[in-house]
Amino acid sequence: MRSVLHQLSYALMLTMLLWLTAAAAQQPATGRQRAPRLTTDDVRPPAAQQSAESKEVAAKPEAAGKADPAEPKAGQPKATEVKVSVEESSWRESVGKARTRAKELERAADEAELRITALRNDLGTSGQSTRFRNDTAAELGQAGQRLTELRAQARIAADDAAQLIEYGKTKGFTESEGPKPTAEEGKPNEEYYRTQFTKLTEALENAQRRVQLYDNRVRDLNQQISANSGGKDKNGRGTGGDSFYGVQLQKDREEAQQKLEEARAAQTQAQTALDALMEEARRAGVPAGLFR
Repeated sequence: MRSVLHQLSYALMLTMLLWLTAAAAQQPATGRQRAPRLTTDDVRPPAAQQSAESKEVAAKPEAAGKADPAEPKAGQPKATEVKVSVEESSWRESVGKARTRAKELERAADEAELRITALRNDLGTSGQSTRFRNDTAAELGQAGQRLTELRAQARIAADDAAQLIEYGKTKGFTESEGPKPTAEEGKPNEEYYRTQFTKLTEALENAQRRVQLYDNRVRDLNQQISANSGGKDKNGRGTGGDSFYGVQLQKDREEAQQKLEEARAAQTQAQTALDALMEEARRAGVPAGLFR
């Protein structure tokens, strides 16, 4: 009898256990927590992950459309270009104006001196009427006064330009280099050739004018030296005249002769440079009409 009771108890317990197991299996999935699982991203090496991320960024159209921060925006200077300050830009403009004024006054003074020489030659010509001689003498006096004023103004203008240049040196300023021979697209820069042509033509004209001016001075000083000597003896020595004045005339003539030689050298140099520029422009394909 006791054995039968043990068997019935064992069977009842087994039935209850099976029933509990079946009930647990029928519970909804939302109430249970999933076990963690490894993915391919979890086991991918760091370098491979970075490469994949880079490819994903490159594939995005918005990333491809962004501009490189190293590239300058339109209208901004390139990295190689040096931005000039407002003060330096103003200084460059002032130096240019000062040099132009000094050159204009110097040219006006040279032309006034050449005019005086021409008037003196007119007075020395025989057969002229009294009225003509009086008018020429009056103009000669006015030209002499104007020459004195122009020489003084030219010296002041030259000093002003020199002071401006010296001030720029103390500030570390530099003058503009001007246009380049070649444009950005590789073609010849016509603005460069036009600027150089104007510069060299002006230099040539100035040199030619000064050659004539100093040649006139040498001739005039030779005449003054001859007139001051009062004639020569059989040994070729002077027989009279102011010796102190004669020494000064000799010194002035030597200085004028040196200036004449410098002007002739400047004329040759300017002409050579101008010819070289024209040949360079011809080889570069610059239209010949640019220099007319």
